[in-house]
Amino acid sequence: MSPLRSSTRRRRRKGAGQDSRRLVGATALVSVAFLGTSALAYVFTVLAARLLAPAAYGELAALLGLLLVGSVPGTGVRTAIALHLGGRSGDREATARLHAVMLSVGLGVSLLALLLVPVVVTLLHLPAATAAIWLALLLLPQTLGEGYQGMLQGAARYRRLACVTVVFGVSKLVGGVTGLLVGGSSASALLGMAVGASLGALGGWLGAGRPELLGRLRAPLGAALRAAGALLGFVVLLNLDLLFARHHLPAAAAGEYAVAAIITKIAFWLPQGVGVVLLPRLAHAAGRHETLPTALAAVATLGAALTLSTAALGDSALPLIGGSAYGGTLGAATWLFAALGTLLALAQLLLFSGIATADRLATAAVWTAAGVEAVVVSVLAATDRLSPLSLVGTASLTATALVTMGLVRLARTRARTRAGERPVVPAAEVVPAPGS
Repeated sequence: MSPLRSSTRRRRRKGAGQDSRRLVGATALVSVAFLGTSALAYVFTVLAARLLAPAAYGELAALLGLLLVGSVPGTGVRTAIALHLGGRSGDREATARLHAVMLSVGLGVSLLALLLVPVVVTLLHLPAATAAIWLALLLLPQTLGEGYQGMLQGAARYRRLACVTVVFGVSKLVGGVTGLLVGGSSASALLGMAVGASLGALGGWLGAGRPELLGRLRAPLGAALRAAGALLGFVVLLNLDLLFARHHLPAAAAGEYAVAAIITKIAFWLPQGVGVVLLPRLAHAAGRHETLPTALAAVATLGAALTLSTAALGDSALPLIGGSAYGGTLGAATWLFAALGTLLALAQLLLFSGIATADRLATAAVWTAAGVEAVVVSVLAATDRLSPLSLVGTASLTATALVTMGLVRLARTRARTRAGERPVVPAAEVVPAPGS
């Protein structure tokens, strides 16, 4: 081997090592920021439960569940923006177009929610429409906040992304708590959250470089809506077992399942930084083939460690989380919930890859998995064979099938690329180039 070739290989290995270290650092930083904001949301629910009467807290909890669904278009916008930018920064024209998409989606979602206020009031038996109105108005800054984070994510500005994420979460928490303390109702809490989210969105706009507005929205708007459709199916799948536990199981068993599901959420949220850092790289075929297998392996390894740790705790896992009143029905089987969270985290990474390649089968697979799980659970309930163990087992088998299908599609895509076939055009690349 020539000295020149040997020197070139050493430089490449050194560069790859530095890039890996940067990725690990960025992943850790973003993971801490996202876990921190999730913890803040948990703190808010605990404070609300203590400050509100049971009836008022039930009203707020139901409205926050609707907020989760209404936030999905914002998550779709964020995903589409990060994929479109694909690690690039400084493209002011593209950023201005994406900014207009964010605003359009946010206004559309907020307006639709306002139109549905009478329906929400009827279905949730609300004493007045005020809380539902504030919820609808909250969806605009919520969507914008997600979009600004997507801009920083797509530009690979992870330190600033972490700061903006924390500022948005803190602003919304402070606003919500202030509303609870001042008004003492679900309406005042949502009013405070709307004000706090607006301030947080303003901070996101400043952090993203004060982007301007520019038209020509059709292509990026379509990409955002496709991503939102896929992610909505995933949100349904992520929460389906909890909803069925509440609907079908006895109250005590449903409460125990809800506590065990915290383990699922921990296993799911813990590696979220991997997906955030990975997503912009999925916009390019080379990035998908190089980083996706490594990311999947990292998430699987982390999940396996958490699952084994939960299994080692055995019967003490649930009492450790919820207190001595929990742990009777599930016993030492709580490791299944950690495994379920890991499988869902893997499925999310594969779904991101499907969104990046405009793979409609990925969206169809998520919705199909949710439908199959609903049918199986309904059959088990109708035949009196539904229990916490059979429910988490059904959810785990559904997630396993979804991950398996995603891995098969990924392997076929890699095989086609190696064979020289024309790859699928990524969703991020259908946006017209600046100046076109």
